[in-house]
Amino acid sequence: MPHTCSIGNNLEAAGLCNSPGAPDNEALGLVVAVMAEKCLGMHSRWADYLGFLPKIISTLPIYWTSQELQPLRHTALVEKLAGKWEVLGCHIEAPTQVEEQYKTVVLPFMEHHHVAGFPSEAKARYQLYLWATAIVCSYSFSLGEDSFQAMVPVWDMLNHVTGKCNVRLHHSAKRRTLQMIATRPIKLGQEIINNYGPLSDSELLRRFGFVESEPNPNNGCEIPYAMLMAKCQEHLQPVQPQQSSSGAAQANANANKDLTYRKTDFMREHDLIPSSGWFTADILGQPQCEMIEVVRILLLPESEFEAFKKQVDRWRCPLTRPLTQLASISHQVSHVIHQVASERLAGLSELSPVRDGVPQNFRQTAAQSVLKTERHALLGLLLWLDKHDSTSLINCSKKVWVHIR
Repeated sequence: MPHTCSIGNNLEAAGLCNSPGAPDNEALGLVVAVMAEKCLGMHSRWADYLGFLPKIISTLPIYWTSQELQPLRHTALVEKLAGKWEVLGCHIEAPTQVEEQYKTVVLPFMEHHHVAGFPSEAKARYQLYLWATAIVCSYSFSLGEDSFQAMVPVWDMLNHVTGKCNVRLHHSAKRRTLQMIATRPIKLGQEIINNYGPLSDSELLRRFGFVESEPNPNNGCEIPYAMLMAKCQEHLQPVQPQQSSSGAAQANANANKDLTYRKTDFMREHDLIPSSGWFTADILGQPQCEMIEVVRILLLPESEFEAFKKQVDRWRCPLTRPLTQLASISHQVSHVIHQVASERLAGLSELSPVRDGVPQNFRQTAAQSVLKTERHALLGLLLWLDKHDSTSLINCSKKVWVHIR
């Protein structure tokens, strides 16, 4: 963990470790810690472990050239790498905004604290940072409810295969222990397989540098909340009567933004917005029910939203909301999601034809696989919206509010 490295006190003072509720800082702090220990060479207490780790993880997209990433432009993978559609309060798992974080956080920190052995040449510095970022993304674990980031020697050697996991990691902060516990019988000589989470090939490639060899049931497409929010704002009527002056128009625009922020806070409070800020639809196009309900709430006029909010505050468990409001705006809900999905599909590259006798390397085949999956899922989402009426949308939204408080 960052606080156990040679510059742990400096990292903690900078808010880059032991920062409950700040997973971005924790991950970046671990990157800096790995860099600092690598600079110490054999003087580091972790020298043997660091020497065991790969010198490069070239399959990770952070190492790809702009030409190699070109087929994936406008995909969720590339947009998450760039930090596009970022929403305050949401957290995208590393790697994201890699170059920006280096310039604004890592480089100033390393120079200010005069880390021993830190390369003087700019290219070598950045390559060290890229390597540490790749190592932390591919090998680290998030521990505890506060998501403290840590390198876990030996356990980080375990591979992930969707549906084949046979162990789970148990962390006891009180006892300061980590245990890998078998979840099913494991025969002598059988591979021990970990579970990195219910991740699509797009996320596995972005975060770990591989895609599944077998069909991945977690594949689909992702829709950013920020994009849905922007599209809903285009549909909203002004919250105040329109006036001719530019000042009044600006006041209306500001009032609409304020209303959207209040709606966002409300929906985050009720766990309607994913922690990453990205909704999903499966490979057949079935969207998350939360995405439908979020768009419905974003489209509510201010008076209806305030009335709905008060109604929610009075509910008791288990609660099921009478969804009479949704029927009257179901076309708008479907229209907004349809517009966003269509725009995302239109922005994707066409699939490259496979040419006989022309071999493709891993980066080319992985990019085409991710692109094909995203195109297929977005087309499925459009078809799903075309086939389902207001009753289907109401039934989806009902599922969001049936839970125990």
